[in-house]
Amino acid sequence: MKKSRSRSMASIEFARLQRRMSDESVLIVWHWIRNRHCFKQKFRREHPIAPYTVDFCCVELRLVIEIDGAHHWTPEGIEHDQIRDRFLNSLGYQVLRIPGFEILRDPPAVQLRIREFIKAALDRLRESSGGSDSGAL
Repeated sequence: MKKSRSRSMASIEFARLQRRMSDESVLIVWHWIRNRHCFKQKFRREHPIAPYTVDFCCVELRLVIEIDGAHHWTPEGIEHDQIRDRFLNSLGYQVLRIPGFEILRDPPAVQLRIREFIKAALDRLRESSGGSDSGAL
């Protein structure tokens, strides 16, 4: 990305801080969902769904979890995310976007959102298959 002369040192440092915070946020979420820790569902980290790479993906349930840093809230970032989400939805994926700062500010609430997202997908899968599998929880 080309540097703008109008960017101050403070804004550059803020961007660096956001990237570091985002990385920490990603690691926190990965700790929650890795090794089938959440409803025994397998998630992959940095999973390619061409032409994109998603932060976390449960292929079996067709779920994507994205951790959004500051660049996602710019007009360009918002537009890019909308295009990306429509593409992923067209492939049957559901996308949960979580601002990185929320993970650091209120981890239990975010963990609950993730669990509800996964549980809802499991419930839809059970309804569509006509059976129930209470042992998976």
